[in-house]
Amino acid sequence: MRRLTSLALGCALLGALVVAGCSGDDSGGGDFSDVDAGDLLERSAAKMEEVDTFHFVVEHENGSTQIVAGLGMTRAEGDVQGTDRMQLEVDARFAGTNIKSGIVILPGESYLQNPLTGNWMSQDIDISQLFDPATGVTGLMREVTDADVIAREEVDGVDSYVLETQVDSGNLKAFVGNAEAGTEVTARVWIGVDDLLVRRVEIDGPVAPNDAEDIVRRLSLSAFGEPVEITAPS
Repeated sequence: MRRLTSLALGCALLGALVVAGCSGDDSGGGDFSDVDAGDLLERSAAKMEEVDTFHFVVEHENGSTQIVAGLGMTRAEGDVQGTDRMQLEVDARFAGTNIKSGIVILPGESYLQNPLTGNWMSQDIDISQLFDPATGVTGLMREVTDADVIAREEVDGVDSYVLETQVDSGNLKAFVGNAEAGTEVTARVWIGVDDLLVRRVEIDGPVAPNDAEDIVRRLSLSAFGEPVEITAPS
């Protein structure tokens, strides 16, 4: 997956998978000792770096992630195209009020939708204030040195291995721009058994100042390689 230059909003996360014979009918819990988690992560990261476009959804349980203009994002949905194009719709809280906004990032320019009028404004948005699902996922997967395959589940109808590891919150800046080091959190990654693509990442635990102890951030990925054209809003 090509990386969006300098991207980071708030949320930093996680081949032939297996030795021959690991594509059986296992589901849920079970013995996955014959699945090499490190090899799986490495092969999946390489596969993801080949993907040029994808769709993403970011969701939160018990909290939000601070993003551009002081918005506390609770949910975002959008698309990535290539290395430097991104569009998303954002559900957020601002001054105690629920609002909806949009952001478009293009080479050398960016736009923010006024949540009151719906009009688009040219805005100097530093992507480090946002999040880069591409860089965040592959970066986390390459950083992990100790992970376990804990289950096999379906995600949107795709048979996937579930990997779990512990990471320092400071390594998650590509997901949460104001992440601070020093807290160990649980990261889980769902990787397609057959295609090695990451379908979901969850980060369970506080990463940034003022995060609740039980906050969960969830990133879902889909529509890999499907045509997407991201242009300036009219």
